[in-house]
Amino acid sequence: MSQPSHITNKVMRLIKRSPSGPANAGWAVVLAAWLWPSVFLVIGAEGGGPTVPKRPEVIQVQGADLQGAIDRAPSNSIVLCNRNQSITLATPLLVRKPLRIEGLNARLPEGLGKTPLVIVETEGFTITDFELTGNCDSVPQKDRCALLIIRAGGFRVERGTFIDSSKDGVMIDGPEVKDRDIVGGIIRDIVGHRCVRDVVSLGGGGAHGHRICNVLVDNVRGYDSRLRGAVEVSDGTDNITVRKVYAEKSLYALDVQDHSEKLEINSNVLIEDVYAVDCTHAIRTANKPRGHSNLTMRDITAQRCTSPLKISNTSNVTLQNVRILDHPSGKPPISIMNCDGLWIRDIAFRNCTNKGPALLIENCNETLVDGVSVQSATNSLGSVIAFRVSREKVLSGLRITHVSARDMTGAGIVLETSGKATLTDYRITDNFAPVLDSIHGERAVVTGNLP
Repeated sequence: MSQPSHITNKVMRLIKRSPSGPANAGWAVVLAAWLWPSVFLVIGAEGGGPTVPKRPEVIQVQGADLQGAIDRAPSNSIVLCNRNQSITLATPLLVRKPLRIEGLNARLPEGLGKTPLVIVETEGFTITDFELTGNCDSVPQKDRCALLIIRAGGFRVERGTFIDSSKDGVMIDGPEVKDRDIVGGIIRDIVGHRCVRDVVSLGGGGAHGHRICNVLVDNVRGYDSRLRGAVEVSDGTDNITVRKVYAEKSLYALDVQDHSEKLEINSNVLIEDVYAVDCTHAIRTANKPRGHSNLTMRDITAQRCTSPLKISNTSNVTLQNVRILDHPSGKPPISIMNCDGLWIRDIAFRNCTNKGPALLIENCNETLVDGVSVQSATNSLGSVIAFRVSREKVLSGLRITHVSARDMTGAGIVLETSGKATLTDYRITDNFAPVLDSIHGERAVVTGNLP
């Protein structure tokens, strides 16, 4: 008799011997439930059914023979490093099989340029609990390089710190992958200090058209990135979510950009929970009109940033729940240009200074603005909203409502045009702000606005 049948027969005999008979043999049923997992284990071992998953092999590495340990490790194993022991690598670690590396603490030697610490060329790679240090003070920008380069999907980069990189902390390297998209990945709980460019960079395939798709970037903090910022999404990406980003003393917290190639299209990008302090931008899109689409940004705070939001050349843009604090004089706090299908809601300006508008919208078709407020008397602004039409365009579908700017001395909402450009079919209603309409377009409704 096989062991499963043997166990089952034992349980049935216990039920039959129950003092109250099978109907009330609850204690025997409980015993059966307790024994039943062992039945499945035996069936899996002897009958070809479900089996217990084999645990990944753990390889502990002491000393500098890390590349050898990676080469010898079976696929899907764990390479465990000593986080308290820093190693200097003049040659990058090369990973060509799915592995998990934990506790890596590595640095580049002084003066060594064009060299990363780790290159990953396989799907299913994971690195956690690490610290990678570069040499930005001794390497010129022409020899810059990211510390961690990944060229395949299904990656996980978690709980890591990047320090003094001459370029990026981690770069998802689309340009070097010319035969496929990079699909799937998670980057979370990352800190970057003095990375000259981006702490996290997602760079799509660029000219050859392959993209980076289905990636989550979650909880990134970047400090003192003097030429770039915390996160870059660029050059051909789709379905990217970036959330919980903090940047301080950097060019930006986040950039969604291209490098002027036709196939570098970014689409379906969600950005939420961004806080930028003492930066030029909280979010910018340094891009050309290449067909970028579906950009959502919400829960954004910019404090003491010189040009907090600079958005351009993207269709179907949503901007919601934005706070601009302590903006210095110079450029508009929010500037949006050439974005058709624009939806703006719940924007607040506090202690902001600009001779022009707080919110500048230029050449955007089908625009909704609902809920903009100037929240303190210390603001010094030329206007709250300026909507401009230029380049001989004919725009329509503008709606502005629920703007509150009671302390404004000049016009709160300004509609401007130049040349033969014009605006039709628009509504400016129910605002606590005076309106100056110099367009006077066809089918316009401007009513219910209190001075």
